[in-house]
Amino acid sequence: MPLLRARLHLDDAKATAYDANVAAAVRKFQSGNGLKVTGILDDATVRAINAPKRDRQIDTVMVNLERWRWLPRLLGAASLGNAYVMLNIPDYTLKVMQNGAQVWTTRVVVGKPGKHATPLMTETMKYITVNPTWNVPPSIIYNEYLPALQQDPTVLDRMGLKLSRRPDGSIHISQPPGEANALGRIRFNFPNKFLVYQHDTPDKNLFAKEDRAFSHGCMRVQYPDQYAATLLGIALPKDNYTPEKIKGMYGKSEININFPTPIPVNITYQTAFVDDAGNLQMRKDVYGRDAAMIPMLKGAPGRELEAAVAHSQPNYVKPTGNINIPGDSYASNGPGFFQRLFGAPTPPPAPVRARRTQR
Repeated sequence: MPLLRARLHLDDAKATAYDANVAAAVRKFQSGNGLKVTGILDDATVRAINAPKRDRQIDTVMVNLERWRWLPRLLGAASLGNAYVMLNIPDYTLKVMQNGAQVWTTRVVVGKPGKHATPLMTETMKYITVNPTWNVPPSIIYNEYLPALQQDPTVLDRMGLKLSRRPDGSIHISQPPGEANALGRIRFNFPNKFLVYQHDTPDKNLFAKEDRAFSHGCMRVQYPDQYAATLLGIALPKDNYTPEKIKGMYGKSEININFPTPIPVNITYQTAFVDDAGNLQMRKDVYGRDAAMIPMLKGAPGRELEAAVAHSQPNYVKPTGNINIPGDSYASNGPGFFQRLFGAPTPPPAPVRARRTQR
């Protein structure tokens, strides 16, 4: 207890009781480190207290200041009161800002560490889709669904997914709008090269967890109807959008609502930041980016750092070249899995040649 009291900077460092002052100090420490605020000295709190303190904090702040340099000088849309969205991956939160103040905030689920990590970017949200169709990203199709389909030809039907082959031979899988759609009822669109976006989800239970890195890179929003109403209140203030009005649009047909002025979306990675009360907040380095960047900031040239940052972004582009699927007619001479599923491909009609007339 004396050691704990000393670490928490309490006055009576020699006392041995876990009293109300200690519990309050533990709660304050937990709040500042993104831990569940209980006042109980659990394993996660002990690990955080035992972490290297002063030097590590300075390094983390330095890394996050460097990341701030990567953001635009003007974060928002000037004609909309400098409105913008800020999503902080390690904090698992999304904030809508306008006129220098927070308008609304919610919890989010982000990408898993590794190849599904949510990328850093600044793009502009151009429209919202109510009742979206989920066009499954190529990475999920080729890495997950096609292998599963070869093991069980009924798996897509049971999931409510539709499979087709495009004229170029590539596979397209989609899920029609509905309550069970993987994107939920609303998709928030800011076109980008990573093919990620923000959306609703039927898996609401994940928002109760403290660590929320579970997706394939897209960002799931806890209260999408409120998020949509907040954004539309900024982009289309005369149309009087409310969460109830948004919910009244739920159905089986896609509805796009365009923003006359796009709203910037800034996806950041801030493991250290200052909250509204002016207190330093520290978060877990969920993707290990601080650990990779700190040595570079201390000794590597700037170009080396920028190259490392660029290569850390995940790639969501469809694999290039011929996709060899075992048993597929496109990968072998005999009738394969997809040929048995769809039938033999129809050959293109022979070209019609104009007859020459003799004169």
